[in-house]
Amino acid sequence: MNEFEILCTLISGAAHDMDHPGHNNLFEVKNRSKLALLYNDTSVLESHHSASFFFMLDNSSLDCDIYSDMTTQERTEARKIIIENIMYTDMAKHG
Repeated sequence: MNEFEILCTLISGAAHDMDHPGHNNLFEVKNRSKLALLYNDTSVLESHHSASFFFMLDNSSLDCDIYSDMTTQERTEARKIIIENIMYTDMAKHG
């Protein structure tokens, strides 16, 4: 891994449970939660964590744009890596 990929992986680790509601995906789906509906019952929490993280970065009032010194290509690649890493935490996709 290069330094950029390591940075993205560290960021992914920090973001992977962003705004966690305290339930698992199965609970969300079985209870037809708004999150389950929004994400079509697929990797519900992982999708939510990822979206919440990127919404936070986009909130100018928080002044936390970690992308400010990145090129457009680096921003695109970082977003891709972070989303993939967060999605990999869906335990239903393992074993």
